[in-house]
Amino acid sequence: MADLAEAQHGVFTRSDAAAAGLKRHQIEYRVTHAWLPMHEGVYRLRGVPATWKSTLLAACWTASQPAAISHRSAAALYDLPGGRRDIVELTCARWRRVRFDGVIVHERVRAESRDITEVDGIPVVCPELAVLELAGLRPVPPYVEAVVQAARRARLITLDSTRAVLERHARQGVRGVRVLRCVLDEWDTAQQPTESEMETRLLQALRRAGVNAVPQHEILDRNGVFVARVDAALPIDRIAIEYDSMQEHSDEFQLARDARRRNRIVAAGWRHLSARHRDLSSGGADLLEAIAELRRIA
Repeated sequence: MADLAEAQHGVFTRSDAAAAGLKRHQIEYRVTHAWLPMHEGVYRLRGVPATWKSTLLAACWTASQPAAISHRSAAALYDLPGGRRDIVELTCARWRRVRFDGVIVHERVRAESRDITEVDGIPVVCPELAVLELAGLRPVPPYVEAVVQAARRARLITLDSTRAVLERHARQGVRGVRVLRCVLDEWDTAQQPTESEMETRLLQALRRAGVNAVPQHEILDRNGVFVARVDAALPIDRIAIEYDSMQEHSDEFQLARDARRRNRIVAAGWRHLSARHRDLSSGGADLLEAIAELRRIA
């Protein structure tokens, strides 16, 4: 039982114990003296601390099947924006809904096995459905775009797979369909995903001002030799824009490398701008003013 529990984040069920050969009276004795109940029929060994993942798995086992971790808990498992580890959210069928303390249960009329996968042995909704659920919880286009970009960076979703899940669940009245569909309609498959959430904010700030930048643009010199790949670019104006993270300023060697890189970009005939965290967080006014000034003097 200890080996089994170790392979399952420290938790196991009464059925696991029976399958391991324990008789009913042996199980009852251990329930009293050696096992700590997490939910009805789900236990962990005394002395084994509860972890976030053991709590998720125990909740799934307690719910009527099929059940899976979903919404903000799924986002945390996938490391997507909006994920939370301080709550447990799962989804199961409406007519077999389970109720117990400490867990947010979402009802779904149709719970399909193709919507469920596993992350580290824990049943969880597929990434595409997790994105749709997050869009329903917070139907704000910039946030939903940040979620989509993060899922793209992690290679969790594709445009086709996300559209397929979206259209299938749109017929069931799932929230978030409209805003996610709008974000997907703007998905340019020819462009690379952003490499961070702040780079996504950079593109959003530019887009709000009517500046259509190309993300992850490769700059070549006059001989066609690769110089650098920048966070965003205005190729017609030959303006390169990069997010200036606060961490880089603590490393003098990184500062020197960045300076040489910027010099190569400038030598290739481009003008370089840095986007600061504080400016992007307030709308990017300083950056937009700098872009307008470079365009005036071009």
